[in-house]
Amino acid sequence: MLFSQKFDVPPDGQPSRLHTILRPVIALWHWLVPPTQAHRDRQSRTARITAISVLILGCLGLILLGFSYARPLYDIYQNWQAERLYREALAETNDQNYQQAWWKVQRAVQIAPNNINAIRLAAEYLTGLKRPEALHFLDQLDKQGATTDQDRMVRIRALMNLNRPKDASILLEEMLSKQGADEKLMYLAESVWSKSQRNEILIKTMKAYADKNPANLEHSLRLAGVQISSERAVDVSEGLRRAWQVAEKDDDLGLAALMLIDNVSDLAPDEARRLIARFRSHPKATGVHLVKALRRQIKLEPLHREQLIAEAMETARQRKREDKAALVRWLLEPPQNEYHKVLALVGEDEALTYQPLLENYLNALTMLRRFDDVERLLDDERTSKILSQTVLTFFRAHLAYITTKSTEETRAALITAKNASDREHRADLLVQIARYAEERGHADIAEEAFRSVSRIGDHERAGFDGLIRTTRSNGNSEGLLAASSEAIRRWPDDNKYMEEYLYACLLTGHDIELSLLRAQKLHEAQPQDQQRRLFLAMSAWRIKDMAGTLKLLGQINPEDPGLTPGQRAVIAAIARETPANNAAEAARSVLRNIDPKARMMPEEKMCFIRAAQ
Repeated sequence: MLFSQKFDVPPDGQPSRLHTILRPVIALWHWLVPPTQAHRDRQSRTARITAISVLILGCLGLILLGFSYARPLYDIYQNWQAERLYREALAETNDQNYQQAWWKVQRAVQIAPNNINAIRLAAEYLTGLKRPEALHFLDQLDKQGATTDQDRMVRIRALMNLNRPKDASILLEEMLSKQGADEKLMYLAESVWSKSQRNEILIKTMKAYADKNPANLEHSLRLAGVQISSERAVDVSEGLRRAWQVAEKDDDLGLAALMLIDNVSDLAPDEARRLIARFRSHPKATGVHLVKALRRQIKLEPLHREQLIAEAMETARQRKREDKAALVRWLLEPPQNEYHKVLALVGEDEALTYQPLLENYLNALTMLRRFDDVERLLDDERTSKILSQTVLTFFRAHLAYITTKSTEETRAALITAKNASDREHRADLLVQIARYAEERGHADIAEEAFRSVSRIGDHERAGFDGLIRTTRSNGNSEGLLAASSEAIRRWPDDNKYMEEYLYACLLTGHDIELSLLRAQKLHEAQPQDQQRRLFLAMSAWRIKDMAGTLKLLGQINPEDPGLTPGQRAVIAAIARETPANNAAEAARSVLRNIDPKARMMPEEKMCFIRAAQ
């Protein structure tokens, strides 16, 4: 029985061929790695050394493979992650979740700095945000040889955002010469060349495209707009002709053409009547367009003004509330100032159903000094349901101011309105609140409001202008330095911001050597400018070049109206420190024309005190 057993034969009687092939491999494995203690005891010294050597060599091989392929594999993984974030960012963009999209774009670029899709999307977002960093990402695309025509158009927009129209124009001309004109390039050409005052080239290029594409009415209307804005009468005439051709359409484009024609203030009477009739007959005309027709008709028939307004009010009563709101806004505007007519057209209950009507109704009551009614409506529950918190608190702040309530109450209301506009992202109202606070002497509130405005893409220029003004008013030298520094980073070619930055640097003692070079460059461009002469004198004073300072002071007129009281105080202090024999008398002569109570920054006040000693 023992000798009749067949261990290696399967049940079907055929030996396993695979098992036979594996026998040498298994034997070699058992020789290197004994499967049992008995095999280990019988293992020779040579086999042990060979097994250890194979193990060491295998580990070294794995380490070498790791060094060779770990980084490429990691890069592949990072690139995959970046592509996933890129696709998610595109989806967020399509859903208008721009903040989330931008966060994912930034994350994608951090993970895979060389991912072309992530770089391209980052450049597009930064261009939309008007950030100078957009050019850095576009340069990266150039280095990788991945730049497309679309990327070049993004670069043109980025250059325009940075106030570099010359560079944008050169790139645009290159694209037009290489690939010819298309709709997108024509749109860019209008933006670039209209801002660089190259209307003749723009009109010529746009006309050539219009002749090749006569069915493209949108382009024809854009060309009409450029021609109408031209200084040449022949271009204006041709532009009006093109606009009237489009204005015959009963669609949105036809309505846009009518609005373009309405921008021409000196229309001939026949064309004005034609425009009035077309505004009133256009099927898509709204209350805004009816008001434009009314304004035109009053200009033609000033003696019938009251009758025309009465007819317009009667028509508005029969139309929807959006159309009525347009007429109400016009009645409140100067020089109309028809506050009583607003109250006659809109009742209180009706105003409390629609935000634009309610805002204008409150404005009319305010102008009629019916403050009790305004306060009653602001406290009404229906008002809080219609007006946003920003608008409501802004009205309360204005009411506190005009009713001469305590300054603390007005300030508290303004701060509340500013914070509400920040929360509600109401950039338009934030600008109004900032200007309102500045005009009424609350410069500190205005400064914070303008700082918020400067972070908003479409309003950043107004924000920086206001921030620089208010930091000066508040005597915030460091704030002025920070604001002007950021402004010249965003708009490096704007000399207005450069002058503010130079003065802040020289006043506070920052970057003296670089400021000297910049002051010399500005002075060379306009050597007669008194402020630029002052910058040079301050630079020489800061580097202790008293001989140069004395010479430059002799070229400055301290009574120049372009100089502020604080700058005159600086001139007086510099004059006091010169080695001239009459230094003290020269300083006192400058101080005589300075009001000691004038608003100055701390460094300017110190100059005033030193000069008076």
